[in-house]
Amino acid sequence: MKAWRYASGQMGLTIVSESFGTYLAFFYLEKLGLSAAFYALARSLYAIWDAVNDPLFGHLSDRTKTPLGRRRPWLLLGIPLFLLFYLLVFWVPDWAKSPGVLPYYFLLAIVLYETTATVIWTNYGALFPEMFRNLAQRAQAAALKRGTELFGLILGIALAPVIYAQFGFAGMALLFAGLALFAFLFFLSGVEEDPRAESGLGLLPSFRLVLANRAFWVAALVGLLFEFGRTVIQTAMAFYAKHSLGLPEAATTFLFAAVFLVALPSVFLWGRLSQVLGGKRAWRLAHLLMGLSALLLFLPQSLLPAVLVGALVGIGFAGVRVTGEVVMAKVIDLDAERTGTRREGAYYSLVGLLGRVSGALVGLAFALLGPLFGYVSGENPGPNPGLAFRFLISVVPGVAILLAFLLTALFPHEVRE
Repeated sequence: MKAWRYASGQMGLTIVSESFGTYLAFFYLEKLGLSAAFYALARSLYAIWDAVNDPLFGHLSDRTKTPLGRRRPWLLLGIPLFLLFYLLVFWVPDWAKSPGVLPYYFLLAIVLYETTATVIWTNYGALFPEMFRNLAQRAQAAALKRGTELFGLILGIALAPVIYAQFGFAGMALLFAGLALFAFLFFLSGVEEDPRAESGLGLLPSFRLVLANRAFWVAALVGLLFEFGRTVIQTAMAFYAKHSLGLPEAATTFLFAAVFLVALPSVFLWGRLSQVLGGKRAWRLAHLLMGLSALLLFLPQSLLPAVLVGALVGIGFAGVRVTGEVVMAKVIDLDAERTGTRREGAYYSLVGLLGRVSGALVGLAFALLGPLFGYVSGENPGPNPGLAFRFLISVVPGVAILLAFLLTALFPHEVRE
């Protein structure tokens, strides 16, 4: 039951965060007419702020001492704000839709949302190595966590086109925020923290130790490349369906469903492979499979072939998510043995920071569509938007994830009991 309660928090985070990350560009560029260039600029500006707030919140969480624990107070405060700012992103008032106001509303909304997202993701992730202490427990909990994540992806991404086509983006946001709230309430009732776990290190000494850890850098850079690749795939999917495959908006649901419905049972297979092959070997295999599958997305010309390739992407996606969890927990355990302090917040905040840097890279990837293919916005798609989004959804993430696969060879530890 402990693993199920913890995993439910992942579902709440996923419904909100993935609908935000996947449809933010589509909503503001295609529906509201925001320029791709300003979208890229705003994401880049936020990345600068994120470089400050991610390590700061991670350190503050590690140093927190209350009767409720280290992580729970941050979660109790942050979750309501996280859901409120998510609603504001998609619930754009009429006065903010004018061309002179929309760019500033967009920038403010994503800064508020992403700041609270940092608090929740950092503290949620930091609980994993503390609540689950050996490889068997972690492999099982990671599989459940990624299984509930996939339910969140099915709701927050695959079904979203059907929902916003019927109720609009504001209605979609209200529904998803409500579902996430129920998941968070179930999660919070099962949070367990070790009362002995603490960090007495200052901000600079704490992060100096993290940054000197070679294993962390390998895992974090691999995670950055994967996060960039999979976010490009998710963000570009609606554009790919519309411009490259010539499908109606609602057909995006079938493409995402192919990925996530196949990934759902795959998480338990990867949990088992992590124990049989070892975490590192399973981790490498998952990246190789997903990178090659992403490149294949360039080929389909209709829905059925795209669905089949999407299923392959889903198997690789499930593998990377499960095995990556096990590998990062091993990094933190080895650090705790060496330093005598548990600083999960510091590690997961830097992982989160690199993950959010991927958001800026996604913005830059969209910005490349202008000079390469002439795409400006939904109102001015250029001469060949089909080729533009075929390139974006396959070549960009495929190359990134295969680079991540090459980097995994540099990880210096085996991950076994």
